[in-house]
Amino acid sequence: MNPVPSDCLAQGHRRLSTIRRSLSADILRFLNKSPENRAAGDNLRTRLGAFLTPQLLCLLLYRIAHYLHVNGWGRLAVLVTRLNLLIHKVNISPQSCIGAGCFLPHPVGVTFHGTAGRGLTLYSLCVCCPREPGVDGPAEAGPRLGHRVTVGGHAVLLGPITVGDDTKVAPKVCLDREAPAAVLVVSKAVRSVHVPSRPGRGSP
Repeated sequence: MNPVPSDCLAQGHRRLSTIRRSLSADILRFLNKSPENRAAGDNLRTRLGAFLTPQLLCLLLYRIAHYLHVNGWGRLAVLVTRLNLLIHKVNISPQSCIGAGCFLPHPVGVTFHGTAGRGLTLYSLCVCCPREPGVDGPAEAGPRLGHRVTVGGHAVLLGPITVGDDTKVAPKVCLDREAPAAVLVVSKAVRSVHVPSRPGRGSP
């Protein structure tokens, strides 16, 4: 079994209550992403409706798999991950450590093996994984993304690179090197456009 990262343990991912808190933040992020959802308000009915969408169910399965992994139930974690892949066509390894408030607008084809902070956004068919084939190794072999990072559709992030907070990776970019915080990455050469920070960026 791969060792569990210390920052993952610091976030309390061994505790079942962390699944509830993280999923609650995922639901709130989902509800705040569209005018229609915001107009409907944040209540039990809208949260239940959001929870039953593929975008949230695939995150629930990932968070269960991750909980099983950090508690030493590796085979069960892999089983839940394969179930997620079968049902939702999403491959997020149980070793991966993703903060609360994650958003997958179109989850089909997403592959992730690495670590990420709060407010991560992954678009359809994006890939974040180690350079070597397979996702059986430690999460540290894959990309390490900061808070509020967005990875566009069909983008590929390879290896143990660091991507700074509030950075956006444009669609179809293949990135295998570091990217600083608060930029828009538009090519592999990290030709980036600065994204000015806004007040209140501290929350997902």
